[in-house]
Amino acid sequence: MEKVYSAARVQPDEHRDVLAQLWKENLAHGDVSQEFVERRMRWFQEQNPAGPPRTWMGFHGPEREIIGCGSFYPRDVYVSGRKLKAGVLGDFGVTKAHRIAGAAMSIQRELAKGCRDAGVDFVFGFPNKASFPIFQRAGYKKIADSTIWVRPLMAAYKLNELAASSAGEQQGTVSAVVQRVAERAASAVPHPRWRALWEPAAPGAPPAPLTQALSTAAERAVQRATVKPDNALVRAAGRAVDASMALRDAAALLARGSRVRTELVDAADHRFDELWSRAKPSPIVGERSAQFLNWRYAQLGTVRYRFFCMLDRHDGRLLGYAVYSVRNNKVEMSDVFCEDGGPLLDALLLEFCRAMRREGHVSVGMLVVTPPAFSARLRALGFFSRPHPPSVGSRWLIVHLDPSFPDDLRRVLLDPDNWFMTDGELDV
Repeated sequence: MEKVYSAARVQPDEHRDVLAQLWKENLAHGDVSQEFVERRMRWFQEQNPAGPPRTWMGFHGPEREIIGCGSFYPRDVYVSGRKLKAGVLGDFGVTKAHRIAGAAMSIQRELAKGCRDAGVDFVFGFPNKASFPIFQRAGYKKIADSTIWVRPLMAAYKLNELAASSAGEQQGTVSAVVQRVAERAASAVPHPRWRALWEPAAPGAPPAPLTQALSTAAERAVQRATVKPDNALVRAAGRAVDASMALRDAAALLARGSRVRTELVDAADHRFDELWSRAKPSPIVGERSAQFLNWRYAQLGTVRYRFFCMLDRHDGRLLGYAVYSVRNNKVEMSDVFCEDGGPLLDALLLEFCRAMRREGHVSVGMLVVTPPAFSARLRALGFFSRPHPPSVGSRWLIVHLDPSFPDDLRRVLLDPDNWFMTDGELDV
């Protein structure tokens, strides 16, 4: 039988039970209780301070069998200083029997066509690479790839990871670390003879003497760790690396003249509103009022998010914060925001990493869409880019703009250098 699909906008409150079942069967992670499903539906449909979601339902055939749904939730976003109402894609699922391009396509096409009439200026989302063709055919534009950044806090964590990885992965890790160390060492002393010890004479030439020696030593250490990760020499090396990382962070903060104190809170308060009101605007930035932050991170309660706050030591002003959770002793940073995107943000990230190391966590990671210049700063602060898990694949930031959207704002939104988006802003 021919599969004929259609889609139409619906009022979520009139179809709550059907939408709840679609979410539970197609989007929930693992087995969840009916009580949680109902609580999550209230959170998504009723409690967002920017307004209720707009939802399209997919149908099959003349009987209009319900086979899926797609929504966006509203978010206030400032573009070149102008407050716009954006829609963030979410709760997009199709029943197993109809997971073909036609069913998904019908939902996303109607959603894209109807977004302006539904009260938003533009829509953005965060699909994986495999599903992008569906959105592309619905008129979405790819803006940028996302990147996973990880900063190791404990050497033992990396040694154990290396011990369990393949020989090729071990070689790749060693090469990346050696290259990073060589680059920093070469730039530390501005003298040609010193640089020649670390840098190859020409592209494609053999490694410089000290780089080659470091690479050989690192490979031997990894081989020894792989054979016996718990031997005394490896443990001693791990402790030395841990001490070195802690000392480097302390020195970097001292060099920046950091005069701050930090605290942890479980919910945003008036200080977050004050920070938002005075923060220097980026070309594109989503509103971060205390009300929105609490809705996004504190209200639902499925994951325990905490707010790491950096405050001015003298007057107590909130200068910046990181929103994070912990899983398997690894810190996952979902959002970060600061009074300015320069030295204060660097200090916030260093303070945060130092605090997480003191708590005994092994790494800090975050998934972000950022301009290239910010990526370079993350590398300078000791973060490494990592591949996306094979089960997910790479994830792309996409945007849909109506033909009537103003040209000046269109140029801003389509420029990847203008976007700084965290995982917590892109997915719920």
